[in-house]
Amino acid sequence: MPADTIDLESPVSQPDTGDLPVGLYRPVLPARGLGARLRGFIGVREDILDWVPEERARYTRLGAIVLNTGLMAALSLLVALTSITSVLWVFLIPAALVWGYVIVSFDGWLIAGTHGLVNAAKLRIFIPRLAISVLMGAVIAEPLLLWVFQPAIHKEVLDNRQQEITAYTGQLTLCNPASGDVVATPACGDFHVNVAESPKSVQEQLDKTLASRDQLRAQVDEASSHLAGMEATATNECAGTKGPGLTGVIGDGAECKYDWNAANQYRVDSQLDQRQHDLTGLTNQVTALTANLAQAKTDYGRHVADAIAAQVRQKAADQGDIGILDEEKALETLSGRNFAVFAAQWLVRLLLIAIDCLPALAKMMSSSTTYDELLSHQLETARNLRHRYVSMRERRDSADNEVRVRHTEYGLHAKLERINEIDRLDRAQREADKQAHIEALAAKLRARQS
Repeated sequence: MPADTIDLESPVSQPDTGDLPVGLYRPVLPARGLGARLRGFIGVREDILDWVPEERARYTRLGAIVLNTGLMAALSLLVALTSITSVLWVFLIPAALVWGYVIVSFDGWLIAGTHGLVNAAKLRIFIPRLAISVLMGAVIAEPLLLWVFQPAIHKEVLDNRQQEITAYTGQLTLCNPASGDVVATPACGDFHVNVAESPKSVQEQLDKTLASRDQLRAQVDEASSHLAGMEATATNECAGTKGPGLTGVIGDGAECKYDWNAANQYRVDSQLDQRQHDLTGLTNQVTALTANLAQAKTDYGRHVADAIAAQVRQKAADQGDIGILDEEKALETLSGRNFAVFAAQWLVRLLLIAIDCLPALAKMMSSSTTYDELLSHQLETARNLRHRYVSMRERRDSADNEVRVRHTEYGLHAKLERINEIDRLDRAQREADKQAHIEALAAKLRARQS
């Protein structure tokens, strides 16, 4: 490259790499170690901070606040995952650390984007960032809030579940009596259990047998009463007893025989002996069915109790482990029942949100630092240098384009002159040819005339 040629693609100078004389008051030697790493979380330029080392402590603590927020977010996710999964908490640590890294990166971006801002611009930038921090803080704070109140919350959840199980058991018992009767009320629509061998059929058979026995007993009593009357009349007739319808003649006379024959015939016609035998059989059946009904009720009651117990166990199993929604509902119930709990849970919630917003709040509440001014000045200088560089590139490119335009125009003029010269020579040649042709024709004409 010629010595008078400037390379516009390379920087004029290289950045300082520690070539300043040792012992200068400013800048100081670069810092290393944990403090520099913490400041790296929030995007601090160490080469600029070397000019104001007094502010290293401020930005180191601001980086520590961002790291603490990330650790709190990791703990929050670990608590939330532990409450919704059955995985051992040790295996959930990687996911919690990833979430903590995300929060550290996000909070670091919130802070890094505010370096170099001064005065009104600072407030305008911080308001939306603070709103985002509050939103994320509310999400992060909730699992930790539930963790703080966990003993009281879990007791409330277990008490509510026990009350629910008790009410469910009572409704099942009410809707499924041991007698086997069907309770058809609307409240029992979803509380019937399916149990085989209901005593209802035995009860129906017993009721039917009792009705038959009572009906037959009435017939037997009526026939026995009528037969007893006829036998009494025959006995009195044979004994010579005087009275209405009696002859008063003692002995086995015609009337005596007639009355006994009539009584015996009535016994046969009324089938009294058979009916008495049937009545005895029905009475024995009633006794047996009554015993069967008592046994059936005992067995059915046991089966119903077993079915109810199975459904209650299933209901308890369906409740599952205590989750975040259960804890939220229990905390809401406790807060509504006790003002102290209501106030305490909101104080803790707001405190946790404030801790999560602390990086943005700390930066927002602090005044503009010398580091901000230096960074702002460096950004302004970089902006001006960039503008000048772009202007220089614009002028160079414009000059190059102008040269190309002039070169193009020069080529155009040269080509046009060549075309004009060729055209002029062509016209001269045609004119000469025409004159020669005219001379030849004139010579021929003169030759003919002579």
